[in-house]
Amino acid sequence: MNQFKIYIGPGGDVKAVKCGWNWAGFFFTYFWAGISKLWSLGVFSFMLHLVLIVVLISAENNIEQVLHLTAAIWMVVKFVFGFKGNELFEKSLCDLGYEFKETMTCVNAEYAVYYFKNKTLQPGDAGSL
Repeated sequence: MNQFKIYIGPGGDVKAVKCGWNWAGFFFTYFWAGISKLWSLGVFSFMLHLVLIVVLISAENNIEQVLHLTAAIWMVVKFVFGFKGNELFEKSLCDLGYEFKETMTCVNAEYAVYYFKNKTLQPGDAGSL
């Protein structure tokens, strides 16, 4: 079970954001940023990735050192997305007018939204859905 923060948008839209590590942000970086509508972060990380590829391709003499350096830089970017991805998504929701309502423990984000909308069920009742 994971903890999720529940946010309600100006139009009544409910979003659940997982607390902690973001695997999608870690593995898919700028794709995840685009899907999460974090446009500037997605464009920045995509451009950085392109620059690292160009640097790697243009390195002739010290290809091994450049490979290690570019891989290390990209891994740092991936870890930042993993550690801070959910926080950045929360901040973007707040910027869009979403309000934090509560934190709940649930199996996944879909169940968290469902339980929030239907207060009669409890998160432990997930097996009965």
